[in-house]
Amino acid sequence: MLKSSSLLLAAAMVLLTGSAFAAPAKANTNANIRSGPGISYRIVATLEKGEYIIVRSCSANWCKVTRPYMDGYVARTLLYNPYYGSRNYYQFPPKTPAPGRVSR
Repeated sequence: MLKSSSLLLAAAMVLLTGSAFAAPAKANTNANIRSGPGISYRIVATLEKGEYIIVRSCSANWCKVTRPYMDGYVARTLLYNPYYGSRNYYQFPPKTPAPGRVSR
């Protein structure tokens, strides 16, 4: 029941935010949500391991995330997208070559 309610919450957040660029993420471990993209910013909330959150955008090291009534930043290494089967966080699928001939 907890997983389905988390998934419903994540889907509701996508609908409420109205952004076509939002993507889901799950926490690899317990993680701090900070007020800015760096460890010197204050902690505004925490994520528990396995908890879903919506990612709005990412830089090389930090992702801007959103929950109902709260935005913040999480270190990119602490998140993964559960739909791509990778422990690295990709907001969108990693580029892969098209099937067929390989140019040399």
